[in-house]
Amino acid sequence: MQTDDFSIETILAEGRRFMVPLYQRKYQWADERLVPFWDDVEAKAAEVLGGNNRFQHYMGALILAPLGEGSQIGVTPRVQVVDGQQRLTTFQLFLAALREVARMHEFTGIIDQANGYLFNQPRSKDTDPLVRFKLTPTPSDREIFHDIIDIEYSQVRAKYQRFYWGSGVPKNTPFRALRAYDLFRKWISEFALNGPSDAEPDTEDEEVEAADEGATPEVIEQRLDALLSAVLAQMKLVVITLGEGDDAQVIFETLNSKGQPLLAMDLVRNNIFHRAEKQTTATDELYKELWDPFDAPWWREDAPNARPRRPRIDHFLAHVLAAETGASIAMRELYAEYRAFAVPKGRPRFPNVEDELKVLQRHSPIYETLEGRADDNPTMAWLGRKLATWQVTTAYPIALQIAAAGLPEDEQDRIARLVYSYIVRRAVCDLTNKNLNKLFQAVSQKFFEDGPSYDNLRDFFVTRSGESSRFPGDEEFRRGILQNPVYQLAPGDRNKDILWELELASRSKFAEKVARPGGLWTEHVLPVSWTEDWPFAEGEFTPRGQGHPKAEDRDRLLHTLGNLTLITGALNISSGNKGFAQKREKFDEHTSLFLNKWFAKRETWTEADIRDRGQHLAEKALVIWPGLGV
Repeated sequence: MQTDDFSIETILAEGRRFMVPLYQRKYQWADERLVPFWDDVEAKAAEVLGGNNRFQHYMGALILAPLGEGSQIGVTPRVQVVDGQQRLTTFQLFLAALREVARMHEFTGIIDQANGYLFNQPRSKDTDPLVRFKLTPTPSDREIFHDIIDIEYSQVRAKYQRFYWGSGVPKNTPFRALRAYDLFRKWISEFALNGPSDAEPDTEDEEVEAADEGATPEVIEQRLDALLSAVLAQMKLVVITLGEGDDAQVIFETLNSKGQPLLAMDLVRNNIFHRAEKQTTATDELYKELWDPFDAPWWREDAPNARPRRPRIDHFLAHVLAAETGASIAMRELYAEYRAFAVPKGRPRFPNVEDELKVLQRHSPIYETLEGRADDNPTMAWLGRKLATWQVTTAYPIALQIAAAGLPEDEQDRIARLVYSYIVRRAVCDLTNKNLNKLFQAVSQKFFEDGPSYDNLRDFFVTRSGESSRFPGDEEFRRGILQNPVYQLAPGDRNKDILWELELASRSKFAEKVARPGGLWTEHVLPVSWTEDWPFAEGEFTPRGQGHPKAEDRDRLLHTLGNLTLITGALNISSGNKGFAQKREKFDEHTSLFLNKWFAKRETWTEADIRDRGQHLAEKALVIWPGLGV
């Protein structure tokens, strides 16, 4: 038995046939496996585009058993895929999807490259017509898989139309390979048109949105090249090639036993204490004092608001490394990143392992506070709740840096509120959030070099002028509040967070201090589906969706902040689409929020009233979410 790790390019470049045995199951990877696969590829492609791809990413094992033709001249060798056929098939489906997106944009060079890893060049004595395919799956998958590899997407769509619904392939399809091919094609198109994103990949059957303004043909080709490079050069498999005396089934069962897989932090722990033993340190005491807390089950639970889906302990380590170095940390190569941190260029960073572990111990209370497990720092607890609501845990490293610097409480609060203001302002102003990971990594680097402070953060934001990272000014923020559909731009808990902050700002100094109640819903005062109970100012009625100018003007105001408020779910259902007089009566009777006192003074609720309230809320918003003052 021979074992070594190889890049996907090396594995697929060789002229040979990968044969999946008849007894193996058909292709099974569903969305819960395809999404992490795409996350890994997208992250690596982003590194390639940024020029910081330092480590290859391990994607699992591939067990091969040669079938005996290796020494026959003129015959393409065959190898049996004992284990790993699911991931090998996934790589093939991805390359086929990438080729199709390249075909849409007429990038012949990328098409030819992809084909080189999908097809063999038949040799002189080959007789099987399927020899030209790199991979031959089980018979139940063979025809549809080879069609995906062999013909264009439009032909696949036409031949297998019965498996499509709407614009895509449903999750419950009997042919998972078709679903994977369709999702990959969609995700690759989105990446080509809009670049890397922090958002969860969309698995719904919808067409790709329009491209960003910078998506020139040259940029699209560069992004597709980055995906191809990520898959072929940055991904690797451990390849186990069996000899004649090896029992393939025993090895298969051993590798696929149901033991708990090692986390990146498990590998880090083993590395740390291996070095500790070499230093003749009292490892038992060291473990009990400085490591044992990290073995609590809470640390092994998936971090609920972070991508990629990994246990908290892994995310914690990545955030600590980023805070301590100011560098971009590859989450998927965490063990390699930690080794490079602890022993850079072969020279230990710390005098002893105890000092190394104390770095983790110093940051853990703040991470637990950010995650809501502890309350070690009131400002960081507040910031953690905000970052969780807005799904921006990529800002955690700068939070760790702020807390570790021992800044005065008011300085910490100013920094945290400026971070929060930046996130909210960009959302309200309809500016992309897909580059926030890079933005906050750059802030972390700034803090690492110059120290964390409000002035340094403000100076950093002042220098950012591009659409992907600039800090919106006051007038732009005001326009966003008055004109933009905040209900859609900040969906779910995000618009509730905005409205609750406005509720707090609306309270008088004599009002009771209360926490945000559970079960609040966002209410459109003027309903989305308005009825004849909602005439226009002139007294006429025009239904929605008829193209009438007045209806279109009203439609543009529906989702703005001026028309939104907070009420309980029961009151929301009870109010429904009732006219304003009935809604106002219900608000008077059942809600005590200061945000809703506004309506008691109104006889009507028209477009002018919505704009009037929007102006009122905008003035408060400029205080709650401060600008840079420039």
